[in-house]
Amino acid sequence: MKELIPVVAGFLLTTVLGGLLGFFFQRRTWAHQHHVQTRDQERERAVLVFEEVSRLLDKRLYRLRLLYWSLATDTDVRSERSESRMEDYRQVLYEWNDSINRNLALIQQYFGIALRDRLDYRIGAAFVELGQAVEAMWRRFDSGPGTASRERINDVLLTDLGSQIYHYNLDMIRAIQGGAVGWLVVENSRPLGRNGENHQSA
Repeated sequence: MKELIPVVAGFLLTTVLGGLLGFFFQRRTWAHQHHVQTRDQERERAVLVFEEVSRLLDKRLYRLRLLYWSLATDTDVRSERSESRMEDYRQVLYEWNDSINRNLALIQQYFGIALRDRLDYRIGAAFVELGQAVEAMWRRFDSGPGTASRERINDVLLTDLGSQIYHYNLDMIRAIQGGAVGWLVVENSRPLGRNGENHQSA
């Protein structure tokens, strides 16, 4: 009987210890799989955000350029082409403003505050400034013949905005490639310290 006690004790210890070790390693495997799955899901969502915002930026810039180029070649009256392009430009403005808060929130959540602020206070502000200048060109045709083409915006400003958008898209792509998106963005692991108000609309 005494000889069986060490055997039974050893069996029990081995069984319990083996079970605990198995549970421990299984939990580690599950945790790793969950981390990988979460990271992949965050990256997929970030790609969708990038595609939506990038498309809208390019669309607004292109519509603005088309309207400007058309107005710059008009003489005493607005052409039908300019009228059509103004309508296209207004449509993209509606689309932009309809989703501005949503897009800013998504950019902040998936790419961080720095990229959110660039979209709002630099790119958005440049869009507003150029849009106001083009709309001023549009209104000058209502002042009578010979007044519409006296002032134009600087083409360099449009080129600079295009460059800003290009590099903005590039930085989002690099963040996606590096996996630094969503909950892996540093500030997203801390409570929010700002509410992102006063954004650039129109």
